Order: sequence, then C-alpha cells, then structure tokens
Amino acid sequence: MNRVERRPSRYKPYLWVIGTDIETLPVDELVGQRYRIVGPRIWLDTEPDQRPSAPDTFTGAALPYLKAHPHRLHVPGLYGVLERTGAPPILLLENAPIHPQAGELLPELAAGLFSAPPLRQANWLWQLWELWGTLGELGLARSLLEPGNMRVDGWRLRLVELWPDAEPPTLPDLVELWRSLLSPLHLSVSEPLRSLVNRIDAGTFDLDTVSLELNQILLRQAATTTTRIALSGATAQGPTQPRNEDACWPQGTQGETAQGVQVAMVCDGVGGHDGGEVASQLAVQAMQIQLPVLLAETQNELGVLPPQVIIQQLEAVIRIVNELISFQNDNHGRAGRQRMGTTLVMAVVIPQRVQTDDGWGRVNEVYLAHVGNSRAYWITPDYCHPLTVDDDIAGREVIACRQTWPQALERSDAGALTQALGTRSGDHLQPHIQRFVFDETGILLLCSDGLSDNYRIEDAWANYIGLIIKDIVTLDSAVASWIELANQKNGHDNTAVVLMQHKLLVPTPTGQEPSVGVGAQQESAIPAGAKLYGENLPHDEFVSTPAERKPPRGVPRWVLAVSGSALLLGLLGCWLLASRSPEPPEPPRTPPVAPAP
Repeated sequence: MNRVERRPSRYKPYLWVIGTDIETLPVDELVGQRYRIVGPRIWLDTEPDQRPSAPDTFTGAALPYLKAHPHRLHVPGLYGVLERTGAPPILLLENAPIHPQAGELLPELAAGLFSAPPLRQANWLWQLWELWGTLGELGLARSLLEPGNMRVDGWRLRLVELWPDAEPPTLPDLVELWRSLLSPLHLSVSEPLRSLVNRIDAGTFDLDTVSLELNQILLRQAATTTTRIALSGATAQGPTQPRNEDACWPQGTQGETAQGVQVAMVCDGVGGHDGGEVASQLAVQAMQIQLPVLLAETQNELGVLPPQVIIQQLEAVIRIVNELISFQNDNHGRAGRQRMGTTLVMAVVIPQRVQTDDGWGRVNEVYLAHVGNSRAYWITPDYCHPLTVDDDIAGREVIACRQTWPQALERSDAGALTQALGTRSGDHLQPHIQRFVFDETGILLLCSDGLSDNYRIEDAWANYIGLIIKDIVTLDSAVASWIELANQKNGHDNTAVVLMQHKLLVPTPTGQEPSVGVGAQQESAIPAGAKLYGENLPHDEFVSTPAERKPPRGVPRWVLAVSGSALLLGLLGCWLLASRSPEPPEPPRTPPVAPAP
C-alpha cells in the first residue's frame, strides 16, 4: 500500500491524555475546538479525519510511545501533542485500553483475575513475564509495577501508559507484584506460582528457569482443555490486476492431517515482471517442504520445547527461504526494483505433550511469524485484535521518533516495505515471531493488503464473525465472502485470505463428547448457499469493536536436512526459471522494499 490511509470519518477514537492540570477540566468541554472530554483523562476526537497536531521534534515523555510502536498489541501509541504556553505539552495516546463504546478504561488486571478461568489467569501471567523482558529492553519495565496501569481486554494484557525506569527494576520487584496477585488465582495456578516465588526468594532460580516454570504453568492449564482447528484459504486476482501475485496455503479447506501438520500461510509477491508471482509461490512451496521437518522434531520430544527454541527453529526456516529467493534473484541478475520478493504471514500449530496430574495432555501452541505488511487478526464475537505491525516506511518513521503514526500514514511512501523475503540477504532480515496459547473460541485471519487496506477488516469483522463461530456458514464460504468484500470495496490489488478456526472444547465427564466452549456451538447443519457478505448487516455500517527441564538448546541438526531440501528446491526453481522465455520488465505492482535508513 503506497497511499494515504485514514480511519473512516465515522470512527471517533477515545484517547488517553497525559498532562498537568487536566483532571479538573469539566466533562463535555471541547479542548482545542476538537477533543471532547468524556471522563477523567479520557477524551474523544470529534474530527478524526484531520491529522492531530504534533511538534517538529519529539523529546521527553513522548519518546517511549514512539519507540514501542512494534508492540502495539499491548501498549498505546502517540496520537498527537497539544502545545501549551507556560505548561508542559499534553500527550494524546491512541490504542489505549478504553472500551470502544463505553469510553471507559477496561478492567484492571487484579480485578480481572477474580472472574477469569485458570487458563486465562495463566495466560495473563505469561504475557506479564514476556512484557517484563520486552519493556525492560526499552527501559520501561516500571510500567508493569504502577498500580492500575495493567488492564485486560479479553485474553490480552494492555497498558494504559508507559513509565520510564529511573533505575531498572529487578526480579524481586516483579516477585512482589506476583505475590500481590496470588489471592484471586485458582489453586492450580497459585500453588506453582507461590512455589516459584519462594524459590526466587531463596535465590535458587535464574531468569531462564523462571521462564521455563511459567511456561509450564501455562501449558498445564492449556492441557486441561481440548481444541479443534480447521483451516480454509483462497486467493483472487482482483478486478483490475493482470495477474495474481498472492499465494496462500491451504487452498480450500484443510482439516488436521495424519501427521498433525497444520500451517496457514499468506504471501504477497513483490518485484518486476512475474517476479512477485514466482517469489510468493516459491515461498509457500519451500515452507511446505521444510515445516514438516520442524514439526517432526517437536513430536519426537518427550518433554516440552520452550518457546525460544521453537522461535529459533522457525526463524532458521524463514531465513533459508529468504536465501533461496535471494539466490534466484542473483542467478538471474535481478537488481533494484526488479529483485523479486514476498511478504509472509504464517501461523504454525505446534502440538506439545504436557505432563499433568491426570497424565499426558496435548496443547496446541500457535506460532505467528510475519515479514512485510501481510497481516494477522484474532477475531471473536466481542473484538478484533490486530496481532501484527507492518514493516513499512510509516512504522520506521515512528520507531525512529521522527513522526507520530497519524503523521507517517500521510506520507506518499507510507506503505513502502522496509523488508520482504528474498529482496536482500538474510543478514538484513528480522522476522517477527510470537507464540500464542489461545484460551477461547475464535478465528485467526491471515490476509494480504488487498483485504486489509482501508481498514476493511476493522470495519466489517462484526458482520462476519458470529455466523462463522456458530457454524452457520462454512469456512470456505467465509473466505469467499472476505474476498468478495476486498474485490468490491478495495479492488485495486490481488487478495489472499486464510482462516484458522480455533474451537475451545469444554471437558465433560468421561465417556461423553466434549462440548464447544464459550462463543461457539455444537457442529450444526450448514444451510445451502449461506453467505456472509451482503446479508442481514450491511457491510458499510460500522460496528465499534468493543517441572524443571534443561536450559534451551541451540538449533539442532535438523537444519542440515532443511538446508538440503531447500537446496534441491532451489535447483529445481533455477531450472524452471531458466526455461521461461525472457520478457521485457515492467514496473512493479507492489511498493518496493525501501532502503535502510
């Protein structure tokens, strides 16, 4: 996407406000003839189609919100800055944990724990631990220790503000927070956490072991439930495009295979004549060859593989695919904008065997990897959560503290990619990989920018999700409806969509079939011809979104086998490309990868 993209004018965001002497401002007062006060430090932007004001340079309190842009899943971003004479500027934060209809802060973590089931409690504790490391690297770990600053939005943990560290907090500081949260926890969560806290107090644990123990707490809770996963995907050329440079896996519906291999992928090609099409197809084919090797490795493990080990392995696979496409470029003398490449968003289901009090259980971890601007969303009947942040010029400008995100989105090159698979050597590649243990029924949607452009998903998800969750329509029909929406409402690009339906099944007494969890129903007959697009709710109507183990080992010898298969695939690709008739180049359809700053 290389165009100005703004939220629809009917979308009026609630903002969290930071500044002195603002708590006493009366409700309903209009600040700067634009921002309506709806509550203490919560303002509503009444003119969202106008760019918020911002200074030429950013200093002090504004910087953390810019640097933390890649972590928007959990932290707010800088929306704008209101300068004041004789007083510090007012910071306006978007993506804050404010209910999109009520205009109130979401519940605090401590309050949410009282009513949450054990799996969700453990999930929040794990996210808290991950944020401790992430924010610690940015000098913002204090943000997790401020009372009331952590809020819960369904399964995810979100922060109201970011607090810079005067002095880096220590692990004992985090332990004190855990100790304060023990009382509302279920015994199956509080007892192992209390044991962990006691051992940390005794000085017998290091950070790696703490991570392993917290992961065990989460997976033991996940092993008490059963999940059912189904996949469906498709691509479309689009009404105005001469060819289709998008690729995906699966094409059509895929259930679980005999080997338990479940992978969802979307690739959007970048490059000169036919190059993008070749790169996206090559990436999908190469991943299909290599990922079963990774999954076979995990299935051979007697214990639990820690997330960092699987992330290392997935990153190795992605780098091999990158080198394969890069080799094709070098072999055919492609340079500059003629070098082919592809975006990638991929969800890999990793089954883990977990020892519980009732014996061995199975947990389906979902690892989400992305490079470029193809996206992933987690959607339930209650919310739509974007899980990825694009690798583009707009994001790069924000992270470099040169512009706010609303400013950066107005650049003519805002959507130009800063990285893609195959355009440069692996030394420059930085894949983003996250681990999720979903604790609810929902849909993981992967798509190219042919669908996500112009906020089509954010605008339309509520019209779609209920019928999918209730099995009123098939996944195939849902995919077709999303593509139809992209063709009619965007129409300027190819489109690829893959849906991963994740059903949480509630355990029942022995001998009975498990029942579908909250937000879903039992398998039901599917009405003939049932569709989503254009039925009941108009798509134009916006709906607001409301056991210790050894330390992690390095990448194992399977990488050698992976490299060999990639090499064979590369040789086959060279032969196929060499056999193609040369044709004159033409300008690329997809924005080129931008040079590094």
